[in-house]
Amino acid sequence: MKIKTGSKILGLISLGCPKNTVDSEFLLGQLKELGWSFTDNIDEADCLIVNTCGFIRDAKLESEDAIQEICEIKDNRPGVLLVATGCLPQRDSVNLQSRFPKLDLVVGVGSLEKLPDLIESKWKGQKIESDLHTEFCSPGRATLPHSRFPRIRLTPPWTGYMKISEGCNHECSFCTIPSIKGPQISRPIDDLVREAEILASEGVKELIIISQDTTAFGSDSGSNLGNLLTELDKVDGISWIRLHYLYPGKISGGLLDVIAASDKILPYFDIPLQHVQPRILKAMHRLAPETDTLRLVESIRERFTDTETPACIRTTFIAGFPGETESDVEALHEWMERAKVDRLTVFQFSAEDGTPAAILPDRIPLHISESRMHRLMESQQDITLEVNETWIGKEIDVLLEGVTDDDRRVGRSYRDAPEIDGFVIVNGVPENTDQGEIVRTRITGAMPYDLEAEFIAD
Repeated sequence: MKIKTGSKILGLISLGCPKNTVDSEFLLGQLKELGWSFTDNIDEADCLIVNTCGFIRDAKLESEDAIQEICEIKDNRPGVLLVATGCLPQRDSVNLQSRFPKLDLVVGVGSLEKLPDLIESKWKGQKIESDLHTEFCSPGRATLPHSRFPRIRLTPPWTGYMKISEGCNHECSFCTIPSIKGPQISRPIDDLVREAEILASEGVKELIIISQDTTAFGSDSGSNLGNLLTELDKVDGISWIRLHYLYPGKISGGLLDVIAASDKILPYFDIPLQHVQPRILKAMHRLAPETDTLRLVESIRERFTDTETPACIRTTFIAGFPGETESDVEALHEWMERAKVDRLTVFQFSAEDGTPAAILPDRIPLHISESRMHRLMESQQDITLEVNETWIGKEIDVLLEGVTDDDRRVGRSYRDAPEIDGFVIVNGVPENTDQGEIVRTRITGAMPYDLEAEFIAD
């Protein structure tokens, strides 16, 4: 992205999840209104921002590496303005400031709305009291976007993320999010509908709904996710509405009815289970640890039986949680073989400072938890291939997004979330078909993560 129209040039490194991406988009929109232009070349920027992730250790290390990279630029260009923002400053501002003294601003998610004016003041050489103190990283609710805020999207033109709430009321023992983001607060439905209308007017066809717990939307304001989806379903121009982060145990029959009645809301169920053993789930402080997750999967599938778009289910597990035994791992393998979900990702347990799980006894050695993670992922690869093979000969819509080295088209179906799932490689697409178009295809081949298809003319 290069929009060089003025003398104030800004470079942004945005890390972490799509929720961070949304924050970066609104930040860029506000800075543009203050006269900043943007560059992908960090060596020519007058101001460099790293929007960090601080969720787990690996994300922290990636963020710190990016901060170190921009700090090294200041050695040769002392006048460049350096900013760290996002989750990591909110979580560990004091350590961040001491490790990287070249930073000019350190602003957490709780003060993100102040950042554009702080950058502008710093650029003008104005004194900012406490600009490197904990005032801008103090605990509190993370900033919510609003449809009236200016925004520069970082996604392809046909896909847009919409953050419907911020924060989380769960107390999962392994998770840092509540301490970073604060308690949940939901956005008003009318503002979300307006944002969806704006995105549709900009050419967005795939609207991706994100939050820490999407199924909890409205629980703090007397509404619910079904009400929101009913209104979003009426927005002209949107073809697909994709839901992320559905908490197990909160997927009601009423919500399934709303999804099943819609031609836009995709039956794509992103449900982070984290484990299946009640004993481990209790230690994780997961809500309703006795939930029959196999029955949950079956009930979702039953609701979409014999439809053109059967339910696609994605989940995540954590391997190596303290106290986990080989018997617990075998239970995960058995569950996977019985459930045969479309997508499953396994993460290695990360002991995060300040979380209850970090001080639990019976810690699993890293090499063992890593081995368990890889074993589970290898098993799921075979399962995903088996599921994909059932699609051969069936028809499916594909959102075109790219081209392979041998000039075949690449896209995603309703079963494929961007940057998470696989692709559909489509043969025979007419050359004049634009990227971002949704085309009809017939599946001709299956791979462990991707599908191959042929274009079907209207």
